[in-house]
Amino acid sequence: MAWSIRIAALISIFVAGTASAQTAPITAWDLFRSQHPVLTPSQDRDIDDPILRGAIDLHAHFGPDAYPRQWDAFEIARRMAARGMRGVVLKNHFTESAGTAYLVRKHAGVPGLEVFGGLSLNSEVGGINPEAVRYFAAVTGGYARVVWLPTHESEHEVNHEKASYPSVSVSKNGVLLPEVLEVLDVIKEKRLTLATGHVTPAEMLAIMTEAKKRDLGPVIITHPNMGPKFTNPTMGELQEAVALGGYVEFVASELLGKRSDEFIAMIRTIGPARSFVASDSGLVGLPNHTDALGLTIRVLRTAGFTEDELDLMFRKNPAILLRLNS
Repeated sequence: MAWSIRIAALISIFVAGTASAQTAPITAWDLFRSQHPVLTPSQDRDIDDPILRGAIDLHAHFGPDAYPRQWDAFEIARRMAARGMRGVVLKNHFTESAGTAYLVRKHAGVPGLEVFGGLSLNSEVGGINPEAVRYFAAVTGGYARVVWLPTHESEHEVNHEKASYPSVSVSKNGVLLPEVLEVLDVIKEKRLTLATGHVTPAEMLAIMTEAKKRDLGPVIITHPNMGPKFTNPTMGELQEAVALGGYVEFVASELLGKRSDEFIAMIRTIGPARSFVASDSGLVGLPNHTDALGLTIRVLRTAGFTEDELDLMFRKNPAILLRLNS
């Protein structure tokens, strides 16, 4: 009888703990899974444009993931190859994708497409973890390329969202953490590309200053001014980051959305020579990657950007950031 009572008590504790775990998000991907339920799939429009030929998408989300993605990496690569694109960086917020890039290159039947992997330094890979960056760079094939500082689990975003899941800090009392500096050193050593992630404007500038000291080369300023939970600098701060070696990322949802005119004005102020456009596509219900890029090209062309300027933003600047010409 005593054993049966004890077992019943243990089962009760287990069930209660399981229920609690199911109702309280413990990671960013738990929260995003609840925010992004399966929706009606978008209708592919098969948008084509001459600028897509030779274009590179530096921010392409893919499935499988912890929440719904509409296309897997193979499907994305085949669509891009069909449009004559030059390359893509596969992005996952919670795990490295250099291994996926290797498999896509080997098995997707896209010999003309240069597929690269990314790594976001969120808690699932140990946060600001130099060893995760070293492993990323060592993955078979050598297709590791972009390292994002924390994104959905950055201290800045978690604080803004008033979330309870773990956050990843890059600074304390206005000073970058030693492990951030070590990560920058590894990026330099392995010839990877740094992306600033979802940090504060002050942190962005501190990161850019240290990147400049280390001669890291061109750095991706991750879609600034997309919203307050992301990096939301003033134009002066953004121009300072550009002067330190930054290239400013604009994503399709910005240029196709209600604030399109605002982001077009930002491109004009910064200049196409230090701007680039990425799809940031992948969620169910959004345009696929090539459609998103094609539609964005049309918007920018209508706004008066020349073919040479579009060439910079969709082809040449992404190639510089991936070190494809050096």
